[in-house]
Amino acid sequence: MVNILSLFITCTTLAVLSPVAQAGACKEDTLNCGSTLKRKHFPGAEKLDSSGLYLCDPNGSVEQLGSCKYECVDGGDGERDFCLLD
Repeated sequence: MVNILSLFITCTTLAVLSPVAQAGACKEDTLNCGSTLKRKHFPGAEKLDSSGLYLCDPNGSVEQLGSCKYECVDGGDGERDFCLLD
């Protein structure tokens, strides 16, 4: 019985934390690389161009604003992503 309760608590905790992690994957009102969104498991990111630059909106959707010729670079937490040598 203890194992079932422990499993239930673990699953409930993961279900609560998962949307928070997903929301943090797409930096709102700034540029995000498709590769960054894929690495952070943003919902639907598997369909995005890895070298594309995307703008995230508050609703969780993304709009591609451009594509990097060479490489798209993750700017780091809270910073915008950018194209290398473009």
